[in-house]
Amino acid sequence: TDLPIRDNLRELRQIHLNALIKVGGVVTRRTSVFPQFKAMRFKCMACEYVTDPYHVEGQEVPKPSMCPQCEGANFTIDMERTLYRSYQRLTLQESPGTVPAGRVPRHKDVILLDDLIDTARPGEEVEVTGIYMNTYDVRMNAMQGFPVFSTVIQANFIQKGETMMARHLLTEEDKRNIRELARDPRIGER
Repeated sequence: TDLPIRDNLRELRQIHLNALIKVGGVVTRRTSVFPQFKAMRFKCMACEYVTDPYHVEGQEVPKPSMCPQCEGANFTIDMERTLYRSYQRLTLQESPGTVPAGRVPRHKDVILLDDLIDTARPGEEVEVTGIYMNTYDVRMNAMQGFPVFSTVIQANFIQKGETMMARHLLTEEDKRNIRELARDPRIGER
């Protein structure tokens, strides 16, 4: 949280790849929550040996090459012993006031995992801190005819517009009064 540098969606380039960034904008779209593989276990089709967990990072799905028990190579995913995590995708668009005149607002997909699910709704102004990553997009490559990578932000922290403004509007006297009230044992009654 509190990353000191804030970038604009329009200014994100390859030098930002695999780096922690902070961008702001308006949420325009949000998917429902999906399960995503976290640690996969495989079962050998020949001897039913269950492998140790394979941790999934990014888009690549790991797969064992050979069974340590029977040396077979035919595996299926053991759905009951595989671990999942919650996954949601939202679209962040440049705020209307930051778009240069005559230009179309740019947008970027943001990936939310685990406790960040449902922290932002469409229409809300947010600041997203996360890692700017690239993913191999098969559809884009089929259309373009050459390798193209799409980019996403994997969120680490989301701050909503109201809390961003409230943090800057509190004076030192307000903060001192809040701390004093917090020490009062009868604060619930007051």
